[in-house]
Amino acid sequence: MKVRDLLKDAVISCREDEPLECAVAKMYAANVGSVVVVDEAGRPVGIVTERDIVRLLAQEVDFKTPLGQVARKSLITVSPEDSALSAAVKMIENNIRHMPVVEGGQVVGVISIRDVLRALLTAEAFP
Repeated sequence: MKVRDLLKDAVISCREDEPLECAVAKMYAANVGSVVVVDEAGRPVGIVTERDIVRLLAQEVDFKTPLGQVARKSLITVSPEDSALSAAVKMIENNIRHMPVVEGGQVVGVISIRDVLRALLTAEAFP
């Protein structure tokens, strides 16, 4: 099974010049655990996750702060052609729960560890 097979929802993103509250509002509205931060050209430059929001709340960061200042920039990505198993390994090795899927420099989706686990369990149960 390939990562491409796991993609289902539109990419939820905010620009790096938008405030942190943009990410919080979009995560809440879409019921997702992460928002990809993109530059003016739509290229991924970072990510903000639920874990980040909790950390930033604890640090009393102003929610008007631009995402470019608070997003995690060490973006770990996967290709749509990678296997679901290799994506799972990458997520475990990097202790992450959300990973942007990038093709041609653009984000085409985001997968969660839950998506990957569900796919692998289904594939195992129904070979």
